[in-house]
Amino acid sequence: MKKVAISLCLLLIYVPLVAQDIYHDATKYYSFNINYWFNLHHFLHLESFLNVNEDSTIINKKIPSAAQAKLEASLAYYRENLVEQDLRTSAYMTEFKQWITNDQNLSEIPVKFQDHMKVLKAVSDVYRKEFWPLHEKACRSVLKENIETIRSTEQRFVDQITTLARQFWQSEKLTVDIVYVAKVSRRNLRNRPYTTIFPTHVVMNAIGENDVPGNWLELLYHESAHHLILSRSYFIGGTIKDVAETLNVESPRQLGHSYLFYFTGKLTQQLLEELGISYRITYMERNNVFSSYYPYLDIHLSDYIDRKITLAEATKRMINDLKK
Repeated sequence: MKKVAISLCLLLIYVPLVAQDIYHDATKYYSFNINYWFNLHHFLHLESFLNVNEDSTIINKKIPSAAQAKLEASLAYYRENLVEQDLRTSAYMTEFKQWITNDQNLSEIPVKFQDHMKVLKAVSDVYRKEFWPLHEKACRSVLKENIETIRSTEQRFVDQITTLARQFWQSEKLTVDIVYVAKVSRRNLRNRPYTTIFPTHVVMNAIGENDVPGNWLELLYHESAHHLILSRSYFIGGTIKDVAETLNVESPRQLGHSYLFYFTGKLTQQLLEELGISYRITYMERNNVFSSYYPYLDIHLSDYIDRKITLAEATKRMINDLKK
């Protein structure tokens, strides 16, 4: 009986510790998580990336010298071992993301992650006290601001994007982890979300362009539709490849990705306007994404969305216009 009582006491202590490290909410199609350890990982990766590539920082507060020493030691590890590993494309980073967001048993850490987790645990008290309150608040805030709009529009979005992509939405809820800062690259230093697929796992950022009403929703829909539009297969990628071959030309660079931006931007714009929310300029237009493609996308893909022409015909016109 004494052992049982001790076990129950330990359980009562353990559950709140886990609960405060993961916040969860869900809609019909999405499972949202705010994970303390994943946020810490992202914070260290982005800070070390900026230190190395821009001689810059996202840290704008002074902290006690002992805490600063711990933080600097963790950043040194990231700069020496992890800063070159892209959060989206690195096999190690993808495996680590899958583990840290799904398994919170930190007493049983896989061998490949033990050095990494030792670093995170060593700086955890600093992050939890000095940075996490702000980061967690921002993550919860951006979800709270958007979740009812997601619930109001997600069914229409899924119905429309799967019609355009001629591809089934995945059967399980899409996992979405929200972090204070997401990822950057040398080519584009803008803090932005990213996605890995099979299964789809979206990482959304809490700060960035999210002061623009509708932006977070559009980027969520863009990232979560990546599993429908692949570069050289499935209906859209396959159609582009097929049309380019019949025209005896190379497929324009990332044309399928530009289709994804255009479709998700226009669908989000329409859905928000139906709710009475003004969203005049999509992310693609605001940030000049695929700006050389955009005039032709706006002509030919709008006709496809309106079901006036087939995707093959729209793509043929696109490629011929781009050749000019």
